[in-house]
Amino acid sequence: MATVAFLIAFTIAFGRQTAVFGKVKQSLWFFSNYEFKRIVFSLTSIVFGLLSWVLTPSNAIINALLITALLLIILSFLFDFKYIFPEVKKVERELGSKLNISGETEIIGISIKNLSVAYPLDVVIPRHIINDNIEGINIVVSYCAICRSALIFSAELEGEKLYFKVSAVWRRNMVMIDDQSKSLWQQATGECIYGKYKGKHLKLLSGENTNWNSWVTKHPNSEFAYKCIEARKGYSSRGGMLKALNFITPKITPPGFTDLKGLPTRETVFGISYNGISRAYPKSELKNKTIFSDTFDKKKLNLKYDQLSEYLTATDAETKEEIIVEKHWWLGWKEFHPNTEIWDKNT
Repeated sequence: MATVAFLIAFTIAFGRQTAVFGKVKQSLWFFSNYEFKRIVFSLTSIVFGLLSWVLTPSNAIINALLITALLLIILSFLFDFKYIFPEVKKVERELGSKLNISGETEIIGISIKNLSVAYPLDVVIPRHIINDNIEGINIVVSYCAICRSALIFSAELEGEKLYFKVSAVWRRNMVMIDDQSKSLWQQATGECIYGKYKGKHLKLLSGENTNWNSWVTKHPNSEFAYKCIEARKGYSSRGGMLKALNFITPKITPPGFTDLKGLPTRETVFGISYNGISRAYPKSELKNKTIFSDTFDKKKLNLKYDQLSEYLTATDAETKEEIIVEKHWWLGWKEFHPNTEIWDKNT
């Protein structure tokens, strides 16, 4: 019974890590509604442990197994993403013109209907998720530290309004979980990979990672998220988490399903998926570029690279529609766009 108690405790403590490093898709089960499963596994382990201790109270090996099982249960409660990355649940915004904002402040911006909003990356990065509502539409502002991608999705699907938290890492990318259905969502694609909505996608609304000066030039009446309130107190302050992420993420590369040939693993790329083609524009190749064009299977895009904000924008040359450009490290873009082309400035 002591062995059973130990194995159950070990499973709940390391089941999630098995999914990440073992690339075992079935182990995603551990992340969905994990808190409930953790309580069930923990109580089961404790019951078997108590029965074992009552039946053989003086066995040193059994006592060692039971102590280890208890430590594993405690570990499973301490290693909890909801306290490592507590999501932002409430946002207060004001017209940027009324605030004293440095033009170099890095932001991710979005425009919905007649309203533009900028979210400072020094808030988005350490907390990973901001839940907000713009013009009556629920959105989720997301950031993955492993692949350095900030993306904004609609947080509404099939009439259901969703509230998101950080859940896991899978395929070199953050996984989000919604409170309503306990479904798991891949941050890089907005795809539901486990749960009620499996196979469905959140609508990508924006990936515009720029600075405040460039954003407000385009959107002079933009609001700025000046106050973001976490759902709960985290283990670390935002500043402390930023330092930790900047130290750790350049040193680890979780397993994925795609080889990373083509570019350095952490080369910053601007990714465009348009007209059936995925193409990556390496930041290093854009140093001397400002305005240029590219063709996506007979569809011409006009592109502009802002050297100061280090961001690429794209519009359809014919329709003038603005195309979403995603900013990632190569390891994140290539993982979910295995057939991506790499733009060459010499072609």
